[in-house]
Amino acid sequence: MDDFHLNGEIMKEFKQMFIALIPKCTKPETMKNFKPISLIGSLYKILAKVLANRMKRVTSSVIGETQMTFVKNRQILDSFVIAEEIIHHWKINKE
Repeated sequence: MDDFHLNGEIMKEFKQMFIALIPKCTKPETMKNFKPISLIGSLYKILAKVLANRMKRVTSSVIGETQMTFVKNRQILDSFVIAEEIIHHWKINKE
């Protein structure tokens, strides 16, 4: 953890993951019959959660008003509604 705080580098043990192959059918014969999933270690998940919680304090001041995702109380669908309203307003005022 000291390396992360001093250098901003995450130890490779934190970033290691295992890839598991999940069969898509009952008798898989080729690699196309498998779906790979990544199993990330618990330490990485904990570190990611801690960092995300710390970043929540500053995200609203760093991320602009036009950014709709990754900010509390904003949803990506909001941008579609706004775009639709702008197009509707533009069409009415153009005619």
